Order: sequence, then structure tokens, then C-alpha cells
Amino acid sequence: MVEEIRKLLLYLRKTTGKYEFTEAEILTILAIKTRYLTPDQVKEFLRIGLEERCLKQTESGYAITCSINGIEIGLDYKPNFDAIMNERDVEDVTETVIALITKKTGMNKRDVISEVNKLREKNPFMSTRVASLVFARLNGVDVEKFLSLR
Repeated sequence: MVEEIRKLLLYLRKTTGKYEFTEAEILTILAIKTRYLTPDQVKEFLRIGLEERCLKQTESGYAITCSINGIEIGLDYKPNFDAIMNERDVEDVTETVIALITKKTGMNKRDVISEVNKLREKNPFMSTRVASLVFARLNGVDVEKFLSLR
């Protein structure tokens, strides 16, 4: 999970005093009032937040599902959208790991993705990237090169 997503969620929390927001509220705060992000960037932020399980869709909008405890933002906080967009690089790693699993185990891609999703269901705070790495390791795939401290 990218810390920048959590910082932006904390900013929303501090701004509104809520943990659940409508899409219009998020758009108003981030794109119109503060002009931190463009409307397209807000939509991309919401998509990535859902993928990373930092947000979940509710009947009325979006709710924060990840921990924002321990995150600090200063009075002059401005989100770094490039850091949020770097989540796209995670997809490349996930796809590579899934390909390695299929090669090593002989499973097809659909079955591997299904097993990775089962791991995520057992632990809702686990990202797709981490779940794919765990599943790979459980199946004897060397994932050492994908483990880095960022």
C-alpha cells in the first residue's frame, strides 16, 4: 500500500471529519477547493484506492478501510500524485509474478489469479502484489528479486 494514498485519505478525514465520503465530496475537496488534483486524477486515485483496498464502495460513496493511524501530514501538505500513480508499476510486478507461478506450477493464469484472490479474501488488508508474492513463495517460486524496501 502506498503511503501517499493513506496521506490523502487522512487529509480527507481531517478536512471532513468523516470516514465515508460521496464521490462528489471527494471531487469537490481535491479538485475544486484545493486544486490538488484534476478530476481525472481524482478518479484514478479512487480506482487505485479500491484496488489497494484502502477504500471500499458503499451505497453512498466510498469508505476508508485501511489504517490511517501513524500517518502524519503537515499544514502545508500537498499530495504527490506521481507517487500514487507509481502503483501502476505494481501491476507489472504482479503480472510477472503470476507468469512465473504459471511456468513453475503448470497452473493456468485464471487458476493462479483465483488462488491469489482467495489469499486476499482471507486477509483483506493484503494487496494483490503481496498476495501474489506469498502464493508464489508457497509454490516454490523464487521471489527474492521482487522484495525491496521502498
